[in-house]
Amino acid sequence: MKYKIGTRGSRLALAQAEYVRGKLAAAFSEDEFELHMIKTKGDRILDRPLHEIGDKGLFVKEIETKLLDGEIDIGVHSMKDMPANLPEGLILTRAWKRADCRDVLILREKKSLYDLPEGAIIGTGSKRRQCQLKRLRKDITTVNIRGNIDTRIKKMEEEKLDGIILAAAGLQRLGIKTHSMQLLSLEEMIPAPAQGILALEIRKNDEKLAHMLDLFADQDAMRAVDAERGFLKAIGGDCHIPTGAVFQKTPDASYQLRVMYGNAAGDRQAYALVNGNCPEDLAIRAAAAVRSQMAGMVYLTGSGPGDPKLISVRGISLIREADCIIYDRLIPEQLLTEAKPGCQLIYVGKENHHHTMKQDQINRLLVQKSMEFEKTVRLKGGDPFVFGRGGEEGMFLKAHGVPFEIIPGISSCIAGPALAGIPVTHRGTALGFHVVTAHDSHDRLADIDFSALAAGKETCIFLMGLGMIKEIADRLMEAGMSGNTQIAVISRAATPWQKTCQSDLTHIAEEVKKADLVSPAVIVAGAVVSLREQLMSFPQLPLLQKRYLIPKVTGGCSKLGQLLRKQGAVVDEIQTGSITTINWHISASKIQEADWIIFTSKHGVMSFFENMSRCHYDLRTLARCKIAVIGEKTADCLKRYGLYADLIPETFHSGALALALKNVLTGREKVLYFRAKEAGEQLKQILETTCRLEEIPVYENSPLPLLLPAEKDLAEYDGILFTCASSVRRIMNARKDKGLFPATIYSIGPKTTACLHTYGERNVLEAAEATYSGLVTLCISGNGK
Repeated sequence: MKYKIGTRGSRLALAQAEYVRGKLAAAFSEDEFELHMIKTKGDRILDRPLHEIGDKGLFVKEIETKLLDGEIDIGVHSMKDMPANLPEGLILTRAWKRADCRDVLILREKKSLYDLPEGAIIGTGSKRRQCQLKRLRKDITTVNIRGNIDTRIKKMEEEKLDGIILAAAGLQRLGIKTHSMQLLSLEEMIPAPAQGILALEIRKNDEKLAHMLDLFADQDAMRAVDAERGFLKAIGGDCHIPTGAVFQKTPDASYQLRVMYGNAAGDRQAYALVNGNCPEDLAIRAAAAVRSQMAGMVYLTGSGPGDPKLISVRGISLIREADCIIYDRLIPEQLLTEAKPGCQLIYVGKENHHHTMKQDQINRLLVQKSMEFEKTVRLKGGDPFVFGRGGEEGMFLKAHGVPFEIIPGISSCIAGPALAGIPVTHRGTALGFHVVTAHDSHDRLADIDFSALAAGKETCIFLMGLGMIKEIADRLMEAGMSGNTQIAVISRAATPWQKTCQSDLTHIAEEVKKADLVSPAVIVAGAVVSLREQLMSFPQLPLLQKRYLIPKVTGGCSKLGQLLRKQGAVVDEIQTGSITTINWHISASKIQEADWIIFTSKHGVMSFFENMSRCHYDLRTLARCKIAVIGEKTADCLKRYGLYADLIPETFHSGALALALKNVLTGREKVLYFRAKEAGEQLKQILETTCRLEEIPVYENSPLPLLLPAEKDLAEYDGILFTCASSVRRIMNARKDKGLFPATIYSIGPKTTACLHTYGERNVLEAAEATYSGLVTLCISGNGK
């Protein structure tokens, strides 16, 4: 039978594949074995380090594709190149005898790493090798070098590098010997996991071929694969992370696993050595030892019951400091706007068995991110421990050597009833309360002791039971609770859409159906429910249950969003751009000669003073200048620098500012206008014949990639609020459907309105005053210009 062996086309890969072919041909002379060369992504891209190209699998994916398609029968790889998980339908056969696993330093002139002059340059494309070289010689400089072995040796000579590092196994398989090379000991340089071992990959159902290949298996090599690749899997390493592992026998006939692990930046590393007899156990223990040195803190944080203002001070502080936030479905999404730029946000929400990620996957994700980031926040609805599975996550982190801290949150089981006017305890009425989850893992009514609940006088609280309200009420009555007992269902507690349905046990299911309540909901039964009428105090704000979308050009929570939320609105914000300061190079004397300075936005003010600081100019430079600004927001920003505007027009737009300034100019004044790079021409056109005007760009409003809600989702907003023309252009250009906006459009002023008109939007409500407060007033009244 003919067997096709797939391999990369490099000299080393061909030598490895030929070694496999030769062994098989000698043992199975009745069969035919031929080599097929396959080019992989790792072979095609040679101008970048491996960690910049992609994940593990750079040298194997194309070979695996041909295996699955039946074009080849065996894939020959280096085991160190193999990803932890193989494609469905493929397996690795048992490992053959290992070649020398060490790394070797090939030197151009010297005899040893320690003979090299200070600042010597070593070529390597491996972050693992770079990290360990720095550990041995801090003064060493490393440069990226890629290509086959012959190419790298040639580059060393041509580029006058002091040395390069390669795998000893590759040199030995090719029979390459150079005049000067140093084998690095395993204490000096821990190799890549499974370095020196061949990976033989076949289709899962090729049992005969598996048996043929397994005849050459080596027990020590198999143990090494289990230990070293087991460590790689346990630690969650990938091609971006420097990782090393080597498994050895000890003199007393047991084993040891020596490992190293570094962070993505390469400036922190951990090393561990564990001893024992079981390879799999050594892998887990080594990973835990590394995490105890490297893992950042994970904060299991309760976000509260729904209102973002009800999170703890400690919780909001951690959200603002976090490098990564892993969050659930029921957290207030506004909290995510508090995250710092660059914070990684990962959604892992679960709803009615539709899991973005299963719990065991979330547990592993927490461990993985702890190795990548200093601060990871696991943000959960309510409290982490009240039906939040925070206990499971904490125990998993503890078992894997990851430090964690619990940040309690207000649970909906208390907050929901309280916000509906129902105290869960009240003197003389209820001395305590029971809290239970209403459904089990199969979405059936949980195994609840209704007799115990009905027998006492404590308040009974059920979470996650809206769809079982009739069954809950019936079971309470069957257990002896009176049908007249008051019961309330609070839907979407602590949100603007909070809604409460109150009745007695006999009629509650019927009333809930009429009220059309939605989950999440809290169910409360007991005498305290009767106190609701006296204690209900849910605020009646003018924009309650209204929802708005705000495009903006800066990160964080906008001032406009804050003002709308104070009036009860729900606000979503989308960043359309970012502000970047433009460095100008003008002398202090030029500023001192100006009669007037113009600012048309707070960004202009901040960028101007950033340049002032960079040039070491202080406020004395502005001693004889007058300052004109476009509105109160710009004037307020100016005040933060200890200056007050000399001129603010009655209406806040550039045309009004230009006309107001024109009325006080004589024609001889020198005016400096510090503006955005993309500013309009209106102000310039009005003033350029009235004064000596000079425009100086000090900031740029750069666009960001946008992911807009779908048209049907946009239609659910009560309005979209535009505060600048640049956001109008970016939103309109990003929309897939170019028809009229499905939501009401609000504009801050004439320039923004004019821009909306150019896109065909005519039904635009414009604020009477071009301020954030003016927009909020417009949303409340619905009457604008």
